Amino acid sequence: MFRKIKNILLRIIYILLIIYLLIFVPTLWGKKPLVIVSGSMEPVLKVGGIVYYKDYAINDFKEGDIVVYKIPSDIISHRLVNITDNGLITKGDMNNTYDNILITEDIILGLANNWSIAYIGYYAHFIYTHKYLLIITILLIITDVIVEKYQSKKKVISNEKS
Repeated sequence: MFRKIKNILLRIIYILLIIYLLIFVPTLWGKKPLVIVSGSMEPVLKVGGIVYYKDYAINDFKEGDIVVYKIPSDIISHRLVNITDNGLITKGDMNNTYDNILITEDIILGLANNWSIAYIGYYAHFIYTHKYLLIITILLIITDVIVEKYQSKKKVISNEKS
């Protein structure tokens, strides 16, 4: 009974670890994940989802792109609605007014894709803010692998003696 419960728990841990690692696979191609925390870009970017963005030069943006930029208190992902000589004007799709900040090159983080992975951001944010859980998970997996190896080796030795 204990072994069954242990195996079920370990499978869940393996699945959660694989999901966490898959979230960060796009970083291999220079795409960075960003958890959506507000509904200003709904329905395109859903709250609790993850959007990926990549480095992008200010001169390469075109109207309709989703610009990711950093202000002192937040990272924002809003749609580009106008390009001026002084910078970019953005607006959240659900917002009634334009953003009250002119986006300049020094605060731009990049260009976001036009879709998000719904709800997975809650999980990524939780793990990211509780990194000790990731370390515990990895230690549990390593311990399980070592115990399984030891038990299978012990079984082989006992079979050879018989």
